[in-house]
Amino acid sequence: MLLIPVALVATVAGLLLAPFYVIPQNVAGLLLVGSLLCGFFLRKYPRRCFLVALLFFFLLANQRYPLAFPTDDFVERLTSSARKIIVIAELQQVTQRVEGRSQLDLKLLELIDGEEPVHFSGNYRLRLYVNEQVRGLLPGDHLRFKSRLRKPRLFGTPGEFRWPRYLASQGIAVTGWVKNAEKIELVGSAAKFPLRSIAAWKEQAADRIGETVSESQALMLRALLLGESRVLPDAVREKLAHAGISHLFAISGLHLGLIGMLGYRLLFCFYRRSPLLLSWQPPQRILPLLLLPVLLGYLLLTGDAVSTRRAFCVAAFVAVFWLWRYSVNPLRLLMTLALLFLLFNPLLLWQPAWQLSFAGAAGILLWRPFWQQAANGLPRFLRAPVQLLLVTTAATLATLPLVLINFHLVAPAGLLANLIAVPLVALLALPVGVFALLLSGVPLLGDLCLSISGTMLEATVFLVEKLLALPGFSAQYLFLSRWQYLAVALLLLPLLVSAQVQIRRFLPRLTVACLLLALLSGFSQTADDSDLSLYLFSVGQGDSLLLSAGNRQAVLIDGGGLYSDRFDVGERLLAPALGELGVQRLSAVLLTHDHPDHRKGLVFILNKFPVAEFWTAENTVNLHPSLRQVLHEKEIPVRRIPPGWSHVEDWNVGKMQLFHFADARNKNDSSLVLYLKTQHAGLLLTGDLEKRGVKKLLSAGLPGPVGLLKLPHHGSRHSAAERLIHQLQPE
Repeated sequence: MLLIPVALVATVAGLLLAPFYVIPQNVAGLLLVGSLLCGFFLRKYPRRCFLVALLFFFLLANQRYPLAFPTDDFVERLTSSARKIIVIAELQQVTQRVEGRSQLDLKLLELIDGEEPVHFSGNYRLRLYVNEQVRGLLPGDHLRFKSRLRKPRLFGTPGEFRWPRYLASQGIAVTGWVKNAEKIELVGSAAKFPLRSIAAWKEQAADRIGETVSESQALMLRALLLGESRVLPDAVREKLAHAGISHLFAISGLHLGLIGMLGYRLLFCFYRRSPLLLSWQPPQRILPLLLLPVLLGYLLLTGDAVSTRRAFCVAAFVAVFWLWRYSVNPLRLLMTLALLFLLFNPLLLWQPAWQLSFAGAAGILLWRPFWQQAANGLPRFLRAPVQLLLVTTAATLATLPLVLINFHLVAPAGLLANLIAVPLVALLALPVGVFALLLSGVPLLGDLCLSISGTMLEATVFLVEKLLALPGFSAQYLFLSRWQYLAVALLLLPLLVSAQVQIRRFLPRLTVACLLLALLSGFSQTADDSDLSLYLFSVGQGDSLLLSAGNRQAVLIDGGGLYSDRFDVGERLLAPALGELGVQRLSAVLLTHDHPDHRKGLVFILNKFPVAEFWTAENTVNLHPSLRQVLHEKEIPVRRIPPGWSHVEDWNVGKMQLFHFADARNKNDSSLVLYLKTQHAGLLLTGDLEKRGVKKLLSAGLPGPVGLLKLPHHGSRHSAAERLIHQLQPE
């Protein structure tokens, strides 16, 4: 039956269109009614009914997209104030994060602005960030605190991660922040809240793990056993990602499947010893149903992740089908679940966990004929490794385009690392760790099992480090445009479906079609092909600009930099923007002056992009250590700009000149100034010049007229912007 694939494709298409264009409601309503009427009259013609279903699900998804966002006047009004307000809310979930921080998801109950209550209707959820670990609070607790509330917003750079949409997919309308847990007051609780007991046991288990093993082992065990993957240090998370084994340390369908398999084996041992039970029903029909409560408890304990929820739904459907002796195609079941998930929450389509979970499972099922038949004729000791290799290859190929889009990372070590890590982590460390948690009444044996499990995890990370150090196995960052990501997916599609018997006769034509489309997509240039383009990136704090001469030359001027070290502007904003604009290499990176809000975002760019030269007015020894280190490691030539005006010989479009006034007292006034004269007008970029620097610039004289002026020092009142505008008269 093709209805499910048709409905899924139509739903995905409708959602992909929705961010750019939502069909007007009156037009969509008429089309929906018309499609239903046509479906009724054409019910005797199945193929025509599929077209009706295609239109119906396409319109339904397109209309549901905007309804998933909490974008009403209340949220705008609530978050427009700069004042702190009193919040009374019910705790839904506590998530522990790296460096001892916490994240609280809450349901708003009351809001008080000053002395006046804020009236609202509807369910609104708040995500509260706390700069220290929150302990002792359980789901259902009523909390009171004071915080500024913020609506999630985008920076506005091309290719950036859609953070507001990600939060909306989790039902989060606003965010807040408090410095420490002392600012949060417990004012009551819902004693019968169903998740309280599970959360309390989870907190006790985390404490027990921390008391039993070393800190590094404890963090990995909490990630593996309790679903607290966000407590892992950034260095460990980076190693796991570069090795392609992050999924083993984040609770996923693999973990739930292994728990189900172990539970089935244990119950089967007892079940087969009873002749009465065996004569009543075969164990294959009863035991999966008996395991569902266990799997549901594991799902709730580990935080109800999307991938684990998908695996639990598969297990529930399979258990019911086996009870009814009803056979179903696994791939069709997976597509049905994907459709149901999207109909329930359309924004899941853009959630990386949802994408990777369903894509990985689909790849494994598409290659099922390969890895099932691979064991035929092989010695027993080779069957499992070969099957594991093929399963890992299928999942890797299916998720590669999504990994590139979301994380911009290629991990060549992934296949070999999984061959090492899956047996160690999934088949040994996980069962031993779960057994240790169940042995809470036997401290000595439980502690020994925790130590064994933690040692296995440390050994896995050690082996992964050694593997990444080998030539050719280091991970590579790859920042592409959306069309190039599509080209990668098209190239992989024929390979993924090659195992399906019903598709093999069409495979040559499909391969040629995908290859042609991939070539068209890959050569699509998103960079402006005109003589000159200037992009000013929204980086939150500081400046970052890209001066581009079509696809020939590009200069990145400054890199912005937020004061927080937990958000790398270069990695999160600039690199995706350069990729989306089709910039793969830079003719130069120019640092106007060495202040954090101009320097910090450049470190990642210098590290991950080919850069021909680095331009600065500073001595290299005086640059910030992070810049000196990356310039030395990447062997990037440094061009030091002398005082006064300097001509840039190797810039081809127009005449580029740089100005520098050496001022030891004020780095802002020492900013490099860029002037570019073209046939039509002049461009002047003034860095962070203040009054003294502006005066020196004007005294030195400009090489030509100014058509476009970037105000110095972000338009500060200390920068003499009015004098520049009055004297230069820019267009």
